[in-house]
Amino acid sequence: MKMNKISLPFKKAPFPSIMAVISLVLFIAVYLFSIMTSIEPYYFASLIFAVPFICFGIITFLTVTEKLTVVLSSTITGISIVVLGFAMLYALVFMSVKLATTVTTDIGKYERVLKLTHYPNNPLTKYFPGEIPSNTKNIVFSYNPAFLQGGENFDLKFETDSDSIKKYIDEFSHKVKWIGKSSDIEAKKNGVFSAAFNMLGYTDQLPEDFTIYLIDSKPYHPNDWNHGELSLAAISKQRNEIIFLAEDW
Repeated sequence: MKMNKISLPFKKAPFPSIMAVISLVLFIAVYLFSIMTSIEPYYFASLIFAVPFICFGIITFLTVTEKLTVVLSSTITGISIVVLGFAMLYALVFMSVKLATTVTTDIGKYERVLKLTHYPNNPLTKYFPGEIPSNTKNIVFSYNPAFLQGGENFDLKFETDSDSIKKYIDEFSHKVKWIGKSSDIEAKKNGVFSAAFNMLGYTDQLPEDFTIYLIDSKPYHPNDWNHGELSLAAISKQRNEIIFLAEDW
C-alpha cells in the first residue's frame, strides 16, 4: 500500500516528480556546500535554492490531484526548468561573488578562516596562532579572500602581556629572513609596504616602535612587487602589541 502511494506521483506526474527529486538533491548539495565552505555562511539566503524543489513539488501535487492535466503539467515543468535554471544560476554566481569579495572582521570567525584556508599547511599563515590567546585584548582581525585579480589578506593584531611578547620575539628571531623597521630601505626591497597595515589601523606608517620579523616574501616576477607573497610579524615591546600579517596579491 505504501509503495503504491510512493509510486503514485511518478505514475501520474513522472516529469515534475522526477524534477522535484533532482532539484531536492541539488538544493541539499548546494546548501551544504555554501555553508560549509564559506567564511560568512548565508544560512537563510541560501534557502533560495530550494525554490525549484518547491515549484516542482507543487506542480506534481496539482497533477496527481488532477488540478493539472499531464500535458499542461509537462509544459509548465519544461518552462520552469529553463526559467528557474537561469534564475538559480544567477543567484549562485551572485552569492559566490559576494562571498568571495566580503571582508570578514568578525573575531569569532578567526578559527573558521584558518580552517577553510588549510591552516597550518598554508605557508602564508603557518606561523599564526591556531586560536586567539585568552590573555589578549584590543583584538583586531580581518580576512579578505582572493577573487580574480584581488589579493588574499590575513590580518591579526592584539595586545598581550610582556612575557608573551618576549616569547614571540624569541620565537621569530630564530626563523625569519629579515628583522628591521618599516622605514628601512630593506623593507620595501622585501615587499613590506605601509599599505599592508591599513586594515589594522595604521594607515600612514607603521610606528617606529614596531620591529618587523619577516617570515617570507617573494615577488612573482623578479624585482616586480605588483604581485607577490608576504608573511610577517611585527612586535612592539612598548605597546605589548603583536601583528600577524600575510598577503598573496
